Amino acid sequence: MPDARPVSDQAAARIRTALAGVRTAQDDLEVAVARALLDGASVRAVAELGLSPNTVQKYGRAHGWPTEENRARFNESRWDRYAREQDGHTPAE
Repeated sequence: MPDARPVSDQAAARIRTALAGVRTAQDDLEVAVARALLDGASVRAVAELGLSPNTVQKYGRAHGWPTEENRARFNESRWDRYAREQDGHTPAE
């Protein structure tokens, strides 16, 4: 096994900066996924952007999804949804 050599200060600084960027990007990704779910996007639609459905659900749950409204809409029938949309309460509003 080769002997261990220390990391230079310059290389260590680059690595620390890159790690901070990765952590920030990860946090931004989790929040963006959760916001999409909270805004009514389906797990499947979010997953199609490049994540597994399990990961989408994990990020959503970590940030307050599903809400009571999300649960109610998930459990509503097609006719309930039709009536709600006819009343002018569409998700786009």
